[in-house]
Amino acid sequence: MATLETLRTKAGVFISVVIGIALLGFMIDADTIQSARALFSSDNTVGIIAGKEITHEEYGNLLDYNTTMYKLPYALMGNTEAPSGDEVNERIQNSTWQDLIRRYTFEKEYKKIGISLSDAELYDLTLGSNPSPIISNFFGNADRANLVNFVQNMDGDYKVFWIYLEQQIRDQQLMMRYTLLEQKSHYVNSLDIEAALDGEKQNVEFSYLLKDYTSVADSLITYKETDLKNYYDKNRAKFKERRSRDAEFVAFTVKPSATDYEKVMAKMEQLQKQMDTIPSKDFSMFVGMHSDEPFVNVYKKKGDLPAVLDTVIFSKKAGYVHPYYQDGDAYLLSGVVEFKNLPDSVKAQHILFGQNNFDKVDSVYNLLKAGANFNELAAQFSTDGSAQTGGDLGWFTFEQMVRPFSDSCFYKPVGSIMKVITQYGIHIVKVTGAKEYKDKALIATVKKNVMPTKETYKKYYAQANSIAAQSEGNLKKFREICAAENLQPTIEPNIALESKNVGQFRNASALVRWLYEAKEGEVSGIIEIDNKKTYVVAALTGMRDAGILPYHKAKRQILSSIINEKKAEYLIEEINKAKGGTLDETGTKLGLGAIAVTPAVNFNTSYIPTLRMPEYKLLGAVTSSPANHLSEPIVGESGVYLFTVTSIVENPQAQTAEAIKSRLENSYSNSYTTLIESAKIVDNRGKYY
Repeated sequence: MATLETLRTKAGVFISVVIGIALLGFMIDADTIQSARALFSSDNTVGIIAGKEITHEEYGNLLDYNTTMYKLPYALMGNTEAPSGDEVNERIQNSTWQDLIRRYTFEKEYKKIGISLSDAELYDLTLGSNPSPIISNFFGNADRANLVNFVQNMDGDYKVFWIYLEQQIRDQQLMMRYTLLEQKSHYVNSLDIEAALDGEKQNVEFSYLLKDYTSVADSLITYKETDLKNYYDKNRAKFKERRSRDAEFVAFTVKPSATDYEKVMAKMEQLQKQMDTIPSKDFSMFVGMHSDEPFVNVYKKKGDLPAVLDTVIFSKKAGYVHPYYQDGDAYLLSGVVEFKNLPDSVKAQHILFGQNNFDKVDSVYNLLKAGANFNELAAQFSTDGSAQTGGDLGWFTFEQMVRPFSDSCFYKPVGSIMKVITQYGIHIVKVTGAKEYKDKALIATVKKNVMPTKETYKKYYAQANSIAAQSEGNLKKFREICAAENLQPTIEPNIALESKNVGQFRNASALVRWLYEAKEGEVSGIIEIDNKKTYVVAALTGMRDAGILPYHKAKRQILSSIINEKKAEYLIEEINKAKGGTLDETGTKLGLGAIAVTPAVNFNTSYIPTLRMPEYKLLGAVTSSPANHLSEPIVGESGVYLFTVTSIVENPQAQTAEAIKSRLENSYSNSYTTLIESAKIVDNRGKYY
């Protein structure tokens, strides 16, 4: 069905491909986003990118444009509206932000280093012999001549959308070229390759003893304040923080009450009595009058129905009404309208007449009914890409075509020729084959969702309001009230301003906004989240802005590291006193058993299988040690180690020099950190969107 048909069949790709080509999404590390509070000069900004203040107007206008472009192809296809919801909105918002990052960081970089895309190259990527994946995703293998003709003659919204696609292709190509240039700018020399080869040429197996830090009581450790300050000064990079908030909250998610279920069950009993008295031909109208979801006019074979119906329906007759049944928070009542023996797949050919060629339809239809050659007329008159193959569409299932088209093909005998109107124009269709006939049932189902009533909402609201009122905005009181009510607050650390979800709750922007407006220790009133299905009372328990964590806030973390350093000194002394002979003999003196490590590891191994965390110092020592040698104590993350290498063998899976070179080259391909960090990106959209 020409370019429009291919656009229809590729509609699902649109969400992932064209809501902005978000090639930058993986680059934006939250740790690089600065503190908006310190940098904003006015309330009119939603962020800062490379020193450029992004105003509400600029972001809002681009967001409106991207939203329009998202919806436009659905409108062009004749659908009433595009899929919507929080997830779609969030993706469009993030894509819009990525567009601005691209505009104010990468566009400048492209110009500086001379990356561009010529008009001839763009033509080749759209209408030429080397189409971009974006074009292929939308138009499939549409005939180039037909596509060129379509583009040259389009106007209005079609033209607007085509210009948008061209911009997406341009952005994608420039980013790909930048990526390739950046990747190729890193040279892997022979020393790099030699070091990597050496790191994995031998595998070692070993046994070790671990004297854990927890084996030393904290009371045995002494330290001075100067020890902590010196550690902080030497390791400031360890205390780099991103802007985030910590929260405790109680959530009251509104669910239907037992009374709400009983009301719907009573209604279903009435509907079942009514449905039992009407003829099956009226079932669809009955569904339209009483169901929360419309009648679905699709025949289903055995195996395609819900289990509760599937084992029963095909032994019944038309007019059978199955007792209502529960499915989650809904009750359903199903009746059999009729049975038909229908194919699972059909084969057809068609001739599609464009919107302005309807006058030819009757003439061509009459010729075909009189015995004219369908292939020849399809090649002459069809505006669809299948014209060159006589309009042949091959085999397809019911779901693969639009409803009017499938309804005509599946419910007519092979050889039938008919006129069918769809959103693409008028088709003359000939059914050329059908296979896998099965008995299928047309089921009419009344569905009643169990929804919380106003009384139920009031009950949950009152619970939340009681906690909020008694807390009086004070964290201490909030915790006391929760304890008294046997409520366990959810603890959620490190909530970013960009977060749309908090823990298990979606659409929690209202909660996030409150956290970034509140003071530490403050307790909120009632906040509605999760599409107003959940009432939350929250406390802000911690707050940090991007940058180095101040000494007084880092002190607890520093203290843990200092204590472990002191414990390491204590444990090294203890191990050295016991050390002697074999690893097993030393272990006996220490009251420890040796742990054997298999399978073997090498220097390039990312972790040691028997350990719960990376121990790179131990790994480095093990892979550079001779066999059957009792090591010196090794200070690790969990404690102090002592080991003996028991086996050194050649690695049968060692990579070749060529493979290692390729791996090292590819490891450089995502190193955009410097450019992003220099842009000093501030994303404060969470306060407003």
